[in-house]
Amino acid sequence: MTGPGTSNDRVHVPDLRRLSPTGRVEAFSDGVMAIAITLLVLELKVPAPAAIGEGALFDALAARWPSYLAYLVAFTTIGIIWLNHHTLMAKIARFDARLHWLNLVLLLGVATLPFPTALLADYIAEGGSNASVAAVAYGLTSTVMALPWSFMWRHLRDHPELLEPGYDAAHARIELRRGSLGVPIYLAATAVSLIQPLVALALYAGIAAVYAITSQGWTDPTDAGPPATGPPDAGPPDAGRPDPETTG
Repeated sequence: MTGPGTSNDRVHVPDLRRLSPTGRVEAFSDGVMAIAITLLVLELKVPAPAAIGEGALFDALAARWPSYLAYLVAFTTIGIIWLNHHTLMAKIARFDARLHWLNLVLLLGVATLPFPTALLADYIAEGGSNASVAAVAYGLTSTVMALPWSFMWRHLRDHPELLEPGYDAAHARIELRRGSLGVPIYLAATAVSLIQPLVALALYAGIAAVYAITSQGWTDPTDAGPPATGPPDAGPPDAGRPDPETTG
């Protein structure tokens, strides 16, 4: 027979000395994303005056439309990743070693994104194999950014003690389904880029739109979110006091 003090009733309590608060992780991640999203603008180059004639500036700017399109898609993608990352940080109480490494993989993809964006800007308009290679490079980088989300939520599902109070394994399972959407869609779009690079670019933008709409997470009817932290309602201030008119 086992009593309440036996090992069968013990609850696993993580060693807080081996865990990290989220403040430094969020600050570091914000810095990486801010630098990456700023570097994107370097691909918006000004036409050299010596390379264009009088009155040809508009045509020269219009000819650079692939740079503008690639910039907008990449800027939106990193911005949406930042929004989703902010929501993730709000739900995690502490980081363990695995979450640190998964977050670094995510930042690897974000920091690398300006490179395939530059490839798209330079080669997407000419079509052919060069445009396909550029679109494939963008798709593979995006897949690297999408992979860590599902692994992070799978880890949080298995270790709900890392979540903030009010979020549990059931909530992590819901977010795991959302986080798992990106990888197969990015891989499919990467395959499309071998044939139609511009169509693949539209698919990349579409994936970003999906995660923009759901950046606050998927809401489950049974998940009421974190509990209120205030004291229970004690009723009106005079509740429980005797009525002076009925007391003598």
